[in-house]
Amino acid sequence: MKPIRLVPALIFLAALAACGPKDKRLAQLSVGISKDSALKVMGVAAPTRIDPFLTDGKFIELLYFAAPGVVDSVPDREMAPLVAVNGLLIGWGWETVDSVAGATRIPVAPKPVQ
Repeated sequence: MKPIRLVPALIFLAALAACGPKDKRLAQLSVGISKDSALKVMGVAAPTRIDPFLTDGKFIELLYFAAPGVVDSVPDREMAPLVAVNGLLIGWGWETVDSVAGATRIPVAPKPVQ
């Protein structure tokens, strides 16, 4: 059995998780666009916060975006997250973030208790 490569597996999971975005800006994103292009789609010069990680030779960035017009601090799980690997967007939304975090063991905000 051949091992699954990290990036193709993450792209597949990201595509699955991209359904039904809450933030309307997310519907205009495409897997594979550059981080800079994603920022233009989101309509900002910079995300609310960036969490960078270097793991297995890949530079992973979690980019968090508060809703337009929000100026107060916002909990992580209420922001719209994007995931970039080596400068390219691989997906968005919390399912994608949780999937990438699980595969790479990077820390993210815990899931809300239901």
